[in-house]
Amino acid sequence: MENYDFEKIGQELKRLRTERAYTQEQVADDLGCTISFVSNVENNRTKLNLRVLVYYSRLCNVTIDSILKAGQTDTELQNISENRDCELLNIVHQFTPDQQDMILKTLKYIKGLS
Repeated sequence: MENYDFEKIGQELKRLRTERAYTQEQVADDLGCTISFVSNVENNRTKLNLRVLVYYSRLCNVTIDSILKAGQTDTELQNISENRDCELLNIVHQFTPDQQDMILKTLKYIKGLS
């Protein structure tokens, strides 16, 4: 997790919490910690731990991955996108040309491009 921007992750935690109208006091009570600890996590003055990450995920009904994604650098996001593109192309190339045409038509239909 060394390649994550924990400041951005903290901002995401705060955004999720405030968007759902939870206070730092409520979070602290649930976690059994102090309000200052919650504030420090959200402001990247204290390192995030798994227990807090799981708590916010459940509280806000989002995946842990979506929280961590907020802290990925642009380069990492680009690499993920490129890897996904390569994987998709590798799979599609395993089909016959007729099957590839059907896949393309289906995807265009799903996206409303037909």
